[in-house]
Amino acid sequence: MSIPFARLMVPAAVMFLCGVAGLAEAGDLEDCNGPLPAKIEPGCTAIINDQSRPAAERLRAYVGRSHLFTSRSNVDGGLADADAAVQIDPKSVPALLARGYARQRKGDFDGGLADMNQAIELDPNSPNAYAARGGLKLDRKQWTDAAADFTKTIALKQDYAMAYVGRARASVETSQLDSAMSDVNTAISLNASLPGAFFWRGQIYRRKGDLDHAIEDFSRVIAQSPQPDRGAYFARGQSFSSKGDYARAIADFDKVLSIAPGDQMAQQQRQAAVAMQAELAKVQGGTAAPAPSASTASRSVAADPPPATPQATVPLATIPKGTFPAPPPGLSEAAQLMAQKKYADALPRLNTVIAADPRNVQALRYRVSANLSLSHFAEARTDIDTLLRMKPNDGPLLVSHAVASIGMRQFDQATADANQALSINPNDAAAYICRGMASRLTGKFQDAIADLDRSISLNDKDYMAFAERGQAYMGLNQNDKAVVDFDRSLVLNPVNDNARAARGLVLLLKGNSAEGLVDVKNALDRNPNNQVAELGQGLAMLLSGQYDRAIVALDQLVGKQPAFDTFVRTLRARAYLGKKDAAGAMTDLDLVLRTRPNDADALGLRGIAFTSMKQYDKALDDLGKAITQKPTIERYFARATAYEGRGDLDKATDDYRSATQMAPANVFDIAAQTQSRLKIQQLSKRTPCGTSGRGDKDDTCL
Repeated sequence: MSIPFARLMVPAAVMFLCGVAGLAEAGDLEDCNGPLPAKIEPGCTAIINDQSRPAAERLRAYVGRSHLFTSRSNVDGGLADADAAVQIDPKSVPALLARGYARQRKGDFDGGLADMNQAIELDPNSPNAYAARGGLKLDRKQWTDAAADFTKTIALKQDYAMAYVGRARASVETSQLDSAMSDVNTAISLNASLPGAFFWRGQIYRRKGDLDHAIEDFSRVIAQSPQPDRGAYFARGQSFSSKGDYARAIADFDKVLSIAPGDQMAQQQRQAAVAMQAELAKVQGGTAAPAPSASTASRSVAADPPPATPQATVPLATIPKGTFPAPPPGLSEAAQLMAQKKYADALPRLNTVIAADPRNVQALRYRVSANLSLSHFAEARTDIDTLLRMKPNDGPLLVSHAVASIGMRQFDQATADANQALSINPNDAAAYICRGMASRLTGKFQDAIADLDRSISLNDKDYMAFAERGQAYMGLNQNDKAVVDFDRSLVLNPVNDNARAARGLVLLLKGNSAEGLVDVKNALDRNPNNQVAELGQGLAMLLSGQYDRAIVALDQLVGKQPAFDTFVRTLRARAYLGKKDAAGAMTDLDLVLRTRPNDADALGLRGIAFTSMKQYDKALDDLGKAITQKPTIERYFARATAYEGRGDLDKATDDYRSATQMAPANVFDIAAQTQSRLKIQQLSKRTPCGTSGRGDKDDTCL
């Protein structure tokens, strides 16, 4: 099934997609305690250096910066900050835990354990303290004691995902694989963006001999990790070697050696893979392409060092510091409201300022940001037009104009705006996102991917570029690539609910209902009106056979967004077909085909509906057109069913065979392929061999 996901949505906060300047910079305290690493250090440092700040604020700043430094392997800096925090308050549990963790990272396990034990004495109900001590005991290979600490953590806080991961690791190390699998699955259900959970689930699969699932999980770790994950590459290389895929194994071991040239285990594993590859080539009568030497892979790191940890992208609606001068007194109140994201409250103040001075550039820019944040696209574009008359070659303003045009569904205008911005600055990454989004929303998926590739090459820290490209890949039915891009987007911005909902939808389409439903539920918990998540919920009901409930859920979405109405209607048609209501399905499919006569999804489904009504000629006509556009397993299976219904068993057999020889693209293909194999077995018992010359009892003529 080709999924027109690219037409699914124009998010309400579309301004965040295309790099609009808008909001005032958050305060130091908000930055220090916020989720963006790029802002944590300067925000915390500003608080630490301000002796007028309350001691509690400075303590939190030291703790926050300590964690940041330690996570970046600046362990000495992390320990110094943690010591300073403990000096402010020797009984601060967060300060003691920060110092304990820094000591642990320096190899001072006794000092780290002393700090953690003291934290637990001060607060016996602190889940963080038990989790920290459990992590230290894992480092010391005290598996049973570590598991006990993680169990205590979970008893105190049942949704502590990382505690489940820690306990799972302890179980893996003690060969309790079933218990470990239960824990990592629980962790993933709580948070599907935990690389550690996927790593240890991959290890469990590998030990169970399920190499395909292991490789998939290690690949998820690599996609989600903000910097090259040496352990995941090594584990995946081992899995590829076990499968006999030595070329990929060598590539993964080379990646390990580019990160750590002296890793002897990786060198040994690589040598073994190269030897096996060469031996296999001899057996098969070929010659193996020479693999690059380990020393070459090691030397490459000198010229091209592994990338540093990506910094989380500043929301694109945030005005870079210094973009505007300090607001005049009349704008002060509006500026404060904008900084607090109270856009509706800021608008009346801004209207008053602009009424007195219609050319007040700063007030106009603030009002543009407020209106875009509130999805008042027409009002925003009016102000942008005013600003562009003053400064016609302002690239960011042209990008803002593109955002507003997308919000108003004027995609040609958005493309023209982006083109003009790119003529001023050919390296404007945000303009490429806007043009890519306009292409995606008009079904030009390849053009969209080309623009988004360019944007990512210019700025690979922009979470929206990955989210947009993931949706474009979904439009091309390349669901595996889509999942990876949504993973990357969520690593850069864990609160990007549109990417989370989209990932849930694509995971459901891939047949991974457990993970997909977690993403959909989490997105709906944060925003019950997230229409992509609502669509995922309807799809989940459809896939579980709850056809009436699916129809009710999809009824709420029909007509809400022209951008994805076609997809909603084809899903609802599936639900009607599931409950054997061909007439109900026809209503949706005929409506789609009146406006989109060549829609392959609708043609394929209408062919299935005609077959259920025994109108085989009409069914074969629709299915033939759909297969000509894009052959899929489901469409071959459906056409085979129509041929069989008409009594043409030879053509039916050919199509059933075709359905078994393709790789499934989605959950509907998976079901159709299973049915095709069963059909071939059934038909083999009905088709005589005649004089084919194959007289053995197990022979068939198919």
